[in-house]
Formats: sequence, structure tokens, C-alpha cells
Amino acid sequence: MGASALPFSIGDRAPVVLGAAASGRFFSLDAQAGRPVVVVALGVLQPEAAARLLDHLRASATLFQAAGVDVVPLAPASPDFTGRFAADPQVRDDLLYVTNGAGVELADVGGAAAGVLIDRSGRVVDIVALSETSDIAAWLGAVARRIHAEPSQIRASTAPVLIIPNIAPPELCRALIDHFEASPHEAGVMASFKDGAAYAKLDEDKKKRRDTELAPGTALYGEVIELLAKRVIPEIKRAFQTDMAFADRVLIARYDDTGGYFKRHRDNAAPHTAFREFALSLNLNTDEYEGGEILFPEFDDHRYNPPAGGAVVFSASLLHEAAPVTRGSRYVLLSFLGSAAAQAKLDAWIESQKAIAS
Repeated sequence: MGASALPFSIGDRAPVVLGAAASGRFFSLDAQAGRPVVVVALGVLQPEAAARLLDHLRASATLFQAAGVDVVPLAPASPDFTGRFAADPQVRDDLLYVTNGAGVELADVGGAAAGVLIDRSGRVVDIVALSETSDIAAWLGAVARRIHAEPSQIRASTAPVLIIPNIAPPELCRALIDHFEASPHEAGVMASFKDGAAYAKLDEDKKKRRDTELAPGTALYGEVIELLAKRVIPEIKRAFQTDMAFADRVLIARYDDTGGYFKRHRDNAAPHTAFREFALSLNLNTDEYEGGEILFPEFDDHRYNPPAGGAVVFSASLLHEAAPVTRGSRYVLLSFLGSAAAQAKLDAWIESQKAIAS
């Protein structure tokens, strides 16, 4: 069997996968939404090796059930596979022959069958090599938090925010932190407006952090924008039915345990920031500091703190604050995203200021 490069990576949305079992059962990965699943690509294996892996997966069924994860083995609809398993009643309803899968059924990890773990929202959260000797229990234990981030709860209230995990991989998070430390950075200021003029206000009673702007045109900036386009903008469209057209300046910020915070504020309250529609706060080093959570006090007292590489996205109109960091340093990537209408509003503001200046 031939292998293929993975057509996705951790943090991406899984591609469209359609298949059918010998029993006539149809499968669509889209219909799997709401349940975590591990898709097992058997096409890289010879049929006999695939049969042994299927036996191992079947023997591990109670482990998958306890973890709340479904298992979907995929194979190419080739004579080698259909002939080998045609008379096997144990796999007649389990093994899915792919009719449309973007080559997922042929994906491998180091020559072994790829096990692709997909969360309830359809995002890839892990990719591993699976074989007949794989320690399924250890793997499921290691990825448990990626499958179910927190136990089920009954909530009386919540802020209207979007939390997106696995936007930036660990190596990019570290590169952004290193870039911050190697670059000039300055005290964070607040966008303010007085007597018809916009200005940057420094007020450490209100806001205390260090900022550096990621320069457009650099490789690091391009990598960030590519990930926002691929992993954030589609999620905003799904959640809020709004098409994003541009990103405002991209900052890397550091809140220190010397009192780093940003007290209650709105991000679009000044005339020259009114174009801002959605704020993005992407954590770069969660678990390396204490405090620093984001709060939305108009709604409740919950504290939002996505894992490293994940972000909180919310309307720029929402009152929010960054709680003080009490240990370590919190590094975060910050930007604002807007629609074509927001871009037009920004352009109009710029033109109005040119007219005043002239």
C-alpha cells in the first residue's frame, strides 16, 4: 500500500471524509460533530497488518468507550482490502471504505498507520503512529485534556466569547516569546481621545504591561497571519456569521508579576478605535504563570485562560479586564480582526483626520 503526507496538522479542521461499510452503513465526518473520534488510516498497511491492528483496536474498545472517543478505521476501496475483509463479519460494519477522504486513509506516521484524534468540534488535536502493539491506555491518558477540556457543568451564565484551542503550535509560541525578548519593547499605552485628537495615554494605574509590535512583512508576522486566516477567521464565521477581512496591528505583550494587568475597559470606545470588531488574545505560555486570566464582569465572574497556543476571541464592545499576574510572566499575542465594513470605517476615519490636518 502507498503512503501519503498528512493533508492537515494539529489545530486544523479535519477534511471532509465520506465512506461506507460493507454492511451498507454510510459515514460522514461532518455527522460525527459533537463526539470526539480517532480516525485510523489503514491504507498504508498490507491487509494482514491492517487486520491485526483492527483486532487490537477492538480489544481496546472499553478504553475508547471510557474516554468518550469513537473509533473509525478507514481503508481504500481497493480489491486488496475489500477481498480480504469481505467474509469477515467482525469488520463488516466497522471498517469504512473511503469514497472521499482527501487521502486520509493513506496517511502514515513513520510508516505506521496514522491515528488522527479529532475533537467534538472537528479540529485535529493529535496525530500518532498506531500499531498492533500501541499502548492505547497510555495514549488516551496523555490526550485526555485535549478531548475533554473540563467536566460537564450546568451554567447559569456565560460571556459571549469564543475559545479556540491549538491555533499556534508550541514552537511558534516559543519563537514569539523569544522575538519579544530580543526586540525593543515599551510600556503599553491606551488609545485615548481628547479635544478632537487621538493620542496614546500611559496610565499604569489602569494598564501595566510591556508591548512590542510584530512588523508586517517579516516571516514571523506572515506565519501568524496565515494561522489566523486558517484557524481563527473560519471559527468567527461559524460562531458569529461574520466574514473577517483584515487584522489590525499584531502585538506581543508581556504581563509581569510586578503587577501586570489591564483594568476594566472596552477596545472600541474611542472614535479612532470604533472600527474594531473582534479582539484576539492568544496565550503563548499558559502554565508558566499564575493569574492573568481575562474576565468579562458585565456577565459573570468566570476567568478565561486558554491553554498555550489557544485564544479567546470576543466582541471589542465587551467590557473586560486582564487580572494581575501574581507569579511569573504571561506572554500573549494580541490583535483585532474586522470585516470589510470595519475596514471602510477605519479608512473613513483616516481620511477625516487628513482633512482636519489640511
